[in-house]
Amino acid sequence: MQHIKALAIKTVASLVLIYVILGIGFNYSFGNILALTFLLGVISYILGDLLLLPRTSNLTATISDFALAMLLTWFFLSNITANTNNVFMASLLTAIGVALFESFFHRYMRANVLRVEESTQKVNNLRYHTEASEELAPDKRRLERDND
Repeated sequence: MQHIKALAIKTVASLVLIYVILGIGFNYSFGNILALTFLLGVISYILGDLLLLPRTSNLTATISDFALAMLLTWFFLSNITANTNNVFMASLLTAIGVALFESFFHRYMRANVLRVEESTQKVNNLRYHTEASEELAPDKRRLERDND
């Protein structure tokens, strides 16, 4: 149930964000925005939020979400429009907006949806111990005796 709630939050927030950027800013149709929202939402939820986020940090998952949003938006927009002049700028602004939203959404995911183990969450908490023997130098008499 938590995954459905998280996916609904992500879908609604992404739809509003992408509509403001692409619909109002670049005059794309609502149908194209809705299709891009569902495509981006499902792929980034599975790859970024469920697979990558529990194993890495928020920053790494946000950077990968930026790259995924940039590439997916660029590919989607370049295939639906004949005018390719503003596709890069539209993709870049959409990816920046998605990455900003995802940085906050990852905090929500860690706190409420994912059950991240303590060992994977705090990597810098390793405790290394040194081992020392009683002898600091080899006993030469004992070595000579063993060689004879």
